[in-house]
This record gives sequence, structure tokens and C-alpha cells, in this order.
Amino acid sequence: MASVLSLLGAFTIIRSTIRELIPQEVRAYLWNLTQRFSSEFTLVIERTHGSSSNSLFKAAAIYLGGHVLASATVFDSTGGSPQRFLVGKSENVRNFTYALDKNSEIVDLFRGVPMKWKFRLDFSATTQIETRWYELCFNKKHAEIVKSEYLPHVLDTAKRLKDQTRTVKFHIIRRDWWCPSAVNIDHPMTFETLAMDADLKKNILDDLNSFINGKEYYKKIGRLWKRGYLLYGPPGTGKSSLIAAMANHLNFDIYNLNLSAVKSDSVLEDLLLQVSNRSIIVVEDIDCTIKLQNREAGEQVDSFPRVQVTLSGLLNAIDGLLSCCANERIVVFTTNYKERIDPALLRAGRMDRHICLSYCTFSTFKQLAANYLNIFNHDHFGRVEELIENAKASPAEVAGELMKSKDPEVCLEGLIAFLESKVSQARFQITSIEDRRLEEKNGIRPKKDTENEHSSNATTFLAVGCDSVREYRVKADLALILKNVFLKHGNIVENSSLNSMQCLSSLLEVVCGIIQRLQAVEFEELTEVELESMITSVRDLEYLKVEVGWLNKRLDEITQALPLAKHCSSLKEERGKNLQDIEKMEKEVKGCEDESKSLKIQETKARTEELSEKISSIETKFNQIRDGLP
Repeated sequence: MASVLSLLGAFTIIRSTIRELIPQEVRAYLWNLTQRFSSEFTLVIERTHGSSSNSLFKAAAIYLGGHVLASATVFDSTGGSPQRFLVGKSENVRNFTYALDKNSEIVDLFRGVPMKWKFRLDFSATTQIETRWYELCFNKKHAEIVKSEYLPHVLDTAKRLKDQTRTVKFHIIRRDWWCPSAVNIDHPMTFETLAMDADLKKNILDDLNSFINGKEYYKKIGRLWKRGYLLYGPPGTGKSSLIAAMANHLNFDIYNLNLSAVKSDSVLEDLLLQVSNRSIIVVEDIDCTIKLQNREAGEQVDSFPRVQVTLSGLLNAIDGLLSCCANERIVVFTTNYKERIDPALLRAGRMDRHICLSYCTFSTFKQLAANYLNIFNHDHFGRVEELIENAKASPAEVAGELMKSKDPEVCLEGLIAFLESKVSQARFQITSIEDRRLEEKNGIRPKKDTENEHSSNATTFLAVGCDSVREYRVKADLALILKNVFLKHGNIVENSSLNSMQCLSSLLEVVCGIIQRLQAVEFEELTEVELESMITSVRDLEYLKVEVGWLNKRLDEITQALPLAKHCSSLKEERGKNLQDIEKMEKEVKGCEDESKSLKIQETKARTEELSEKISSIETKFNQIRDGLP
């Protein structure tokens, strides 16, 4: 121990003597001279490069933290035993992040060539500034590999790791700008849980993977690295769920481009210039947000009271020179009515894929049953398969039925009842249309309401049988109902929050469809599920500022009257049974002149008269409710 201390003391004295006797310039010259004979070469990567930040420094931190530390060995500055490294997690990334501790070294093998990384940190007590930098050491003979292959590999790998681990954000518009406080998307929907036809799902996945891996291909053919999708189909068929699954699969941000909130084409251009790469731009209900009617259809739409985005402005924004300012971008349009969109917006290059999301099929139902109830087969599946093809139920409606209970038996029975009501409603509508067409073919005009014919305040409509009422277009079998609604309640969509004539027509179809169903059936034939669906639809209409308070009131009255209807049915059964008993007893009385039986007959007759009065009262109330409908 004493000899070691003596050796260290002598070394310290010699070191101090050399520093005093040999000037700094001479020592630096001797150090550089020895380095000429060294085979090692060192690159210094600082945080700044010139007057800007050094992207290679950031890439090195991500590359070492996410790619190398999982498999390499960390050494201290003396090359000794493994040393500590830093670990943490921020809100902007999904996984843990790792980093080298100060004065640590790490070796990365690239194609068999060792690349030694050193992380250095120095704090100046004089300037109170902390300096950080990386040193990359390698053999001089591998300098060309490092320059042409390794450093680009570090940049590409760091970008890929950053894209894979970052948190997906959801952006919305606020006053002509994207809201600065974007929210994290924590949507659980993935392609594994998405209920969709298996072949269609595979086709979409293959297309997305081909796009995300096609950077060099798009560059080779001279096209921008972007993709356009049109999702169309009835409401509730999974368009929003598919977008969420796409964002989770690609790890792309979502920009919700609400065109009705964009004042002009120039504002739209500014918004798109602010959209980052690796993003999905979503324009929902493209036929309802702005004035983008199909020019080939020849439909006249009322002018908007203020300047808005034009069709040409939208086309230039998504497919013009402005689109050259970004890459790795997907544009998704959704609509319930594809035929209402201008063909110029549908062509390839703007909407490359047209994906139809239709009503729930039996294959989709089985996926929903597996996801919600964890069942893959059941005795009720056969009945569901018979009904679902003709029920025209959306996956959202089917999923709603499956969520009502955790008991598969209860859920499937409720679903079957719901599908039966949908099938019954569809058949009634088909029958009504066929009857009307037959009447028109035979020259029979439906009975006219006197008020429609002579009222000076009534609006002049097109002939019965056409599908236009005022400026709105609805199904032919709903036109007469809509006329009566306008005459009794006025224009119920005049103050709606929607502007598009197509959207307003669709809302009126919903109202008329509910009224048509109520007029077609006896109240006791309505199921609770069907009535609940009607009430939900009316509440949605009120949210859109459609004036349907009167219809909501009628549905509430019907809801309260349903128990009376069931009670009335049981009273009718009891009355029928009593009449049979009376007839039987009368025969017995005539045969044996039994006074006690004659007395019982009188009591039964009195009870029957009482039941008849109750039934008459209930039926009178039903007639009052029915008279209140248009």
C-alpha cells in the first residue's frame, strides 16, 4: 500500500513539473503529432450547428436511446464496468425513453464495424453555461462508410423511432387557426377490434401498408407521397371508427377540418400549410358542410349568406401546388350520399380509394358478438342471420343492442326483437311505395286534404307523386306527410344549425319516416326498442335545432299510453272469457232454472259492462293522441 502511494506521489510531481517546464503550445503540438500515427478518427456532434440547432444531435439521442441501448454495452469513460444510463417518459411519447449518462460510452456495431459513441457534458462556472456533445469514434479506414451509410442510417432510424413512439394528437379549428392545445388521442379502436368484412379490412390494411412503405416508389414515379380516401355509407356504419383505427395503425395525427368553420379559400390554404407531415386530414360529411353540390345533377342550391370555401378552392388545396408542401399525408372524406358529391372531387389523385361501409352483415355481427359478448356461436345466431340481411341495421345499432346486458341470452333476444321491428318497418315502406305507384299507374289520385286545396296560405307544391316539396327533396311516399307537417307546424328546419339543402332534406325524411310509422301501426304493436329509437332520433333532431317539440310530446304521450294498451288487451281477453262464461251459464240456467246461477250471470254481466266502459275510455284517449299527429 505504501509503495502504491509513493508511486502516485511521484506521478503527481512529474506531471506538475512537465506542466511548469513545457509550454501549452508545445504540449498541444506533441499531442497532435501523436494523433497522426493513431488509426482512430473522431467526429464531434454538438447541440448547435452554426446559428441553428443540430438535427444530427437530436437524431443521435433518439437513436442511442431507442435502438442501441437495448442491445449494446454501456461503459464509463475508462472503458471499465457498465455504468448508469437515464430513463424517463414524457407525455409526447408512448414508451419509456433512454439516454446515456454524462461521460459514458457505448459501442454500436454497424455491418460488423464498431462505432464508439461518447456523451460529454461540461459546465462552465464562469459563464454558467452547460455544454453537451456527442463524440463518434471509429477507425479511419471506415470514414467513407460512416459518411455515406452510417450517419444517414442514424437519421432514418431516429425518424422511424420517433414516429413509432410519439403520441397521436387530435387537432381542431379555432378562429381560422388550428387550436394550439391539441389533445392526445387515446382511442382503443384498432383493425383487430374493428367490426368489418374480413376481405375489405385486409384490402384497406394492405393499401395503408403499401402507402407508408412507398416513399421511394412515389419518388420514383414523380408523385406526391399522399393518399385520398372516400368513406361513404349510411350513418352508424363505422366511418369514424375506421379513421381512428387508421390513425392508431399508422401513428398519424388527426386534423379535423371542419369546412363550415373556414371563412374563405385563403384561410383554407393557411390551415393546410400548418398541418404537419404524418397526419390524416378528415373532412366529415363533405356533402353537408359547404356548398359542394354535384354540378352534373343540375340541382339549384340557395346561396350562402357569407363567403365560404369554394369547390375550386378545395380542389386546389388538396391537389394543387399547395399540396406539394407536405408528404406522408392522408386525406379522408366522409359522406352518407356519394351521389351528391361533384365528380371532380371523386377522381383518382384526390380520392384514390372509394370505400363503401354498408349496413351490418352477419359476418360483421359475429365480430361484434365476439368483441362485446365473447361468444362465437349461439342458438340464436341462425335467427339473427335470417333477419339481419333485410333489416338494414347499422353496426352501431347492433352494437348498441349488444351493450344492453352482459348476458348473451338477453342481448341476443333483444337484438332479434329489434331486427324484427326493422324488417317489419322496411316491408311496410316497400308496400306503401308499390301501392302509390300502382295508384299513379291506374290514374287514381290520393284523397286531398281540403285545407291543402283551398288555403290561401298554403305553398304551391309539385304534383302528387313527385319527390319535391318546396325546395326540399324527399322520398315519394313521404311527400304528402311533409306537406301536412309544413301546413300544421311551418318550416321546422328553417332555424336548423345545418346549411346544406341535402342535409335539411335528410332531416325532414327522418321526421316524416317516424310519422309514417306511427300512422301505419296500432300503438300496442310498437315495441319499447322501436319507440326508444324514435325518441333518440327526435332528440338528435332537436340538437340540430329542428323544431320537433310537438313530435317529442306525442312520443312521450305514446310512451305513457303503452302500459294502458297492454292493460286494454288483457281487459279484452277477460271480457271475451266472461262472454263465453255467460253463454255457457245461460244454457245451464235454461236447463235447470237455477236461481243462484242466474244471479251469477247478472254479476258477470255487470262486470262485463264495466270492462266495456274502461275499454271505450282507453280507445278514446288513443284516438285523441292519433288525431294530434300530422
